Parts: sequence; C-alpha cells; structure tokens
Amino acid sequence: MKIVHVVETWIGGVANYVRALMVEQRNLGHELVLVCDPRNLKRADIGVDGIVIVDYRSSRNPALIPLIAHRLKKLLDSLHADVIHCHSTYPGLYVRLSRFDQAKILYTPHAWSFMKRDISPLTRVGFALVEKALSRRCTRILCMSFDEVRAAKRHGIGVEKIDLVYTGIASEATGERPADAYPATRLAPVAIQVGYFGRLDYQKGFDILLKAIPLLKESLHVHVFGAAVRGGVELRADDPAVTYHGWIGPEETRRAMLAMDVIVVPSRWEGLALVPIEAMRAGKVLVVSSEGSLPEQVIHGYNGLMLRELSGACLAEQLNGLSIEECRRMGANARHVFDHAFGADRFFKSLMSCYENA
Repeated sequence: MKIVHVVETWIGGVANYVRALMVEQRNLGHELVLVCDPRNLKRADIGVDGIVIVDYRSSRNPALIPLIAHRLKKLLDSLHADVIHCHSTYPGLYVRLSRFDQAKILYTPHAWSFMKRDISPLTRVGFALVEKALSRRCTRILCMSFDEVRAAKRHGIGVEKIDLVYTGIASEATGERPADAYPATRLAPVAIQVGYFGRLDYQKGFDILLKAIPLLKESLHVHVFGAAVRGGVELRADDPAVTYHGWIGPEETRRAMLAMDVIVVPSRWEGLALVPIEAMRAGKVLVVSSEGSLPEQVIHGYNGLMLRELSGACLAEQLNGLSIEECRRMGANARHVFDHAFGADRFFKSLMSCYENA
C-alpha cells in the first residue's frame, strides 16, 4: 500500500503522532511519502528512515487557499497514492477541497478547529460549517478522543464517517534510574521536580503555569521543555524556581520525563494530548485541566489530579499538596493505565484496520 501523509508543520504532538505511525507502517512494508512545508521542517528531525519527503508551500491566507489546494492536488495525483492521510486543520482543508478518483482520503483533525478557545464564537461557527461540509469529501475521519466525537456530533458532522482511535506509543523497558536519566534537571536540595512539556502558548495553558509559579513552595522546582511556536510569550527568565530547557526531541523527552516527579498539562483544549501518555509511560503523576480529552486520560486521585478550575492558584494548590510518596503511588498507577489503555500495539492495530477498511 502506498500511503501519503500530509502535514503543515513538523513539531509537537502532530509530528510525534505521524512519526510513530510511519515507523510502524514502514516496518509493515508499506511505501511512505511525507508531504510537508519545508519552512516548517528540519529533515534531521524526521526520525524515520526509508521514506520519501516531498515539499509544498502552505499558507493561512484565505485568498491563497484555493491556489494551494490546486497545486497540492497536482502533486498528490503525481504520487499515485492508495491512501492520503491529512493531519490537522489546514492540510485537511487543502486536500479535501479537491476530489481524488483513486486514493482514499483519511483525515485526523488533531483537535477540531472549532474547539479552539482563542477565537470568536462567530469564527468557531464558521470553522464548524466548513468542517461539516468537508466531512463529505473524505473516506473516514479519525478522531482521537470521545470529546472530539461529541464535538463533531454537536456540530452536525456525521458520526457514521468517524472512527475513534486512541493514540498509543511504544512501551519501553528501561533500567535507567531517574537521577541518571537527565542529570542536568536534578537539583539536590529540591524535593519535587515539576515538568512542563510542549508549546508555550495559550492552548497549552502555559500562562496558567506562569501564574502558579510565584505561589509554589520552595520545595518545588519547575522545568519547562518547549518553545513558543507562534508569537511571543513572556517568560520568568530570572526566576530561580524555573529552569528553561528549550525544545527537545522525542528521546530527550523520554529521558527528561524520567527525571521529573510530576508532569503538568494545564491545557484549554486538546484532541488527545500526547504528553500525558508519555508521562504515564514514564510512571509519572499528572496534574491536568479538566478540559477536552484530559478527563479520558486521568482518574482524579488515582493516576493524577484534575484542576477544579483553570487558574494559577488552583494549579499551585494541587502541586503544593503533593508529597514524594503520593507522586510515587500515583506514578505507579499511571504506568498501569498506560499498559492497559495506551500501548502502541492496540493503537496501530486499530488504525491500520481503518486504513484497510477504507
């Protein structure tokens, strides 16, 4: 089977999702092509050998979208794919504006555009109408959470087109001790290490974390792994309670998580967040918002804590109340949840079934 993945940018959760999927598909013997805007791609970061990379130019200028869709249609026709899998809003728009006679079109929203909280209600309605219209122009829509499925149903997108496939990642048995895994992050006098992984933006609730930091006990230290992707963000650069590590790759992320005691995910909306799954694989307790799909990943008091309100004060209160013993107990439970719900085998089997059925 020849499979073409179309993405807008190669960073964050979408890149990790597609990378894992391509590795599995390559190992199964499928022919793979990645179509991505070269301005948003460092080829050294692909992390998958044996695939073809094809460039296209994307844009969020509404006036240019028809032209981009036309050019992408010609490019995709030349690739003679069996399946075209488009990831996130704009690739889904570019691809589904055209018709393809042979290839089956799969679309993964990676959080519906109309779920965003940083746009006006009128814009959300507009996005929902576009998604509803374009849902007829693809073979299947692959949602990653019940929250995404419910949102689709609320906006009139036919659930008969939708498959729910929870994301899974590879289970890694490691003998590393946390103190050896990422030594730069271990500060001896500090009792609890708090990790934030992801974009430093409004969706991910980074501003919530910044408001919580001045309220934290001295026994907690915050480590920030990530960067601002769109627009600037005001950092606490001189705060001794915070260490900024910048953006790191998948292997470094795994090692860094092993060195943390608790992972915070104060997001305002999510399709299905990958960071909580990676944290559970590392056996770490989670402190998350109650928004989007996060309640599908965290059982309050078992493998993590959910914020009763999305505020810096509430986040600080939850973190200040944690002990090392509670972190270890809930961290062990987190690994149990990962093993039973978010392993790679289940994910790949379900997703490849969607490909074959399409």
